[in-house]
Amino acid sequence: MKKIICAALAAAMPLAPASAATCWKKDHVEAAQVRNFEMMLMVSALRCNTSAYDFLPAYNQFVREKRTALVEVNDALRSHFADVAGLEGGLDAYDDYVIMLANSYGAGAGGLECRDLQAIQAAANAVPANRAAIWKLSESAGIAPRIDAPQCDMAIALANDLLADEGVSGGSVGRSIAMAEGAARLPSAQARGPAN
Repeated sequence: MKKIICAALAAAMPLAPASAATCWKKDHVEAAQVRNFEMMLMVSALRCNTSAYDFLPAYNQFVREKRTALVEVNDALRSHFADVAGLEGGLDAYDDYVIMLANSYGAGAGGLECRDLQAIQAAANAVPANRAAIWKLSESAGIAPRIDAPQCDMAIALANDLLADEGVSGGSVGRSIAMAEGAARLPSAQARGPAN
């Protein structure tokens, strides 16, 4: 069973250098979470601006005051997508990602009413103007990052754990992933860990 999981993991990460680019680094995951939070506020502010709980002016204040942190988040996301798809393809992938986030809030924000979102916006305006503070608030609000691949540290740790369970020595991440990839390419009857 472990060999099957290891092979599946390796198939998801075809080459060691590429696997580092396709998984999400911790910094990029946090940026995705903050961007998701900010997108929820933006779309909700537009949806609620004709209600009794109009917080569009508060959202605009948030963007002005937290601009440096929000630009930093966008730069981190662009960096992730450039790692995955190259500079030009990365820009398109980033645009697609932002559109996907916006569309996901088109019908609402997970059962939250405009008054709830107005309160979240007030909290967002009250936190310090740095990325860490906005990320912490997004955590408190239960916002999850929307990512399409595993986090790098989790994927690498899983591969190393699986290979360690199979008796593979060395502990080198690159070697472990390369061995996992080799096992994935072999027919199932031949898939086995290397000799120590």
